[in-house]
Amino acid sequence: MVNQTIPKDTSHIFLGKSSDVDEKEQDYCRKGRSATEGFISVAKNLRGFGLSLYRGIDGDRIWSLLCQIGYNLKKFIQLYNDEEISEESLMKLGLLG
Repeated sequence: MVNQTIPKDTSHIFLGKSSDVDEKEQDYCRKGRSATEGFISVAKNLRGFGLSLYRGIDGDRIWSLLCQIGYNLKKFIQLYNDEEISEESLMKLGLLG
């Protein structure tokens, strides 16, 4: 078993076992961890992070930017096809002459 030392100025812990946290803080940390796990689940299963070709902090940043670009492009095409983008905006983008 690995002995983990928690810095004294750490106010909350969201990883590890509930028994690693003082009893008075356990409920708060469980709620925070629950919210975090839900966010990670959505990111992996609905936003494509489970298929990421890049790893680590830099890789996650690259993948999140690619996902955002893909989402924005999809939304733009939907709005363009539904003619919900003003002519002024299309001219600024160089899509109308």
